[in-house]
Amino acid sequence: MNNTIDLYWDKFIEGDQQAFEQIYRALLPSLYEYGMRRVKDEDYVRDSIQDIFIRFWENRDRLKAISNPKHYLLVALKNSLLNAQLRDGRLSSFGENDDFQLTYDVESTYIAAEEQRGNAIRLIQALEQLTGKQKEVIFLRYFEELSYEEISVLTNISIKSLYKLNNRAISTLKDIMGMPKQHLLVLLYMIKFLYS
Repeated sequence: MNNTIDLYWDKFIEGDQQAFEQIYRALLPSLYEYGMRRVKDEDYVRDSIQDIFIRFWENRDRLKAISNPKHYLLVALKNSLLNAQLRDGRLSSFGENDDFQLTYDVESTYIAAEEQRGNAIRLIQALEQLTGKQKEVIFLRYFEELSYEEISVLTNISIKSLYKLNNRAISTLKDIMGMPKQHLLVLLYMIKFLYS
């Protein structure tokens, strides 16, 4: 999908409205989900997404080709949400105690084997025991498949600190789940595909 979005982005900055609409349709679910996990306020999220797409359309002639439009739009959404909260006096710090949400409804998915269902439920419950920043790093790294560099830009956390947050989160999950790291990572990716 990233290669397709890259092609649409190139056409969009040349003024192609259909390419712009394709980018919107393709990335809206990820943007909405990330926004809701950040602020838990549907009005802010919807307004911020609309704002960034309007701004991008109006300024398309000044935009350049970029390597990851999804990351670029996630950063723009985060900044738009921050600006909206600042404007309305509702800004809270995005520190370690943030309550970044990483909850999924397992009942709405189809997991064939009972063992996998049990492991998925246990992992989702284990994810809730992580700190807000750990949840955010896990979500962005394994569910949105962003690089540490991209996550660093998005979260304003150094790459070294992101590695530490990720390692602590994985270590905590390994302890809770009682499974090797490789199995845990496979289960994280499996859950990502089940809920996408």
